[in-house]
Amino acid sequence: MARPADRNAKVDLLAAAEVVFAEHGLDQARVDDITARAGKSKGAFYLHFESKEDAFREIIESLLARLHACVREQADAPLAASPSEYLRTWHAKDLEIFEFFWQNRRLMRLLFEGGRSADYAYLTDAFAERSRAQMEPQFRAAVAAGLLRDDFDVNIAIRLVSGAYEGVARDVIRLDTKPDLAHITRQLQRFILTGLASPMLRTGVLENDR
Repeated sequence: MARPADRNAKVDLLAAAEVVFAEHGLDQARVDDITARAGKSKGAFYLHFESKEDAFREIIESLLARLHACVREQADAPLAASPSEYLRTWHAKDLEIFEFFWQNRRLMRLLFEGGRSADYAYLTDAFAERSRAQMEPQFRAAVAAGLLRDDFDVNIAIRLVSGAYEGVARDVIRLDTKPDLAHITRQLQRFILTGLASPMLRTGVLENDR
């Protein structure tokens, strides 16, 4: 009588692959390392995946699907009725996204590093481009509602904002101890909305724009 298929084998192999890819990078990882960590045979691995690259793609695609669903919720949400509610909603969603980054920091490092493989370096740019595309409609709606300034090029503003978030996210996922994410996200929001210039310097900027 044939043995029933192990329903948990694929889950175990993907979990092991995450660890092996994080430790060695995609190019240096071996299927033998994955199966040894998972306690499965190579036959079990190739029953579910064509190659280690196939397993890597599945891991990253799953991560991106969950992350973009989280970002999409923010982009699709209706604008808040008041400025104060808009700020509270913005901060709550930012905190949720950074909590996702932290809980999945090992996978996020893999994403940002393209699996430490030249063949997958495009993943970082693809992730950033899709994030900007998701952000744009909400950004434009906020400008139209008078919540954000209308004297900036929206595309430049989105690149600056998304770049700031990506840079901070990269720093957060490299940490060994969880930082104060509420503080970090509030600082991000404050920087985006008020900038670095003092009132004196802002006066100079306005004079130069005349």
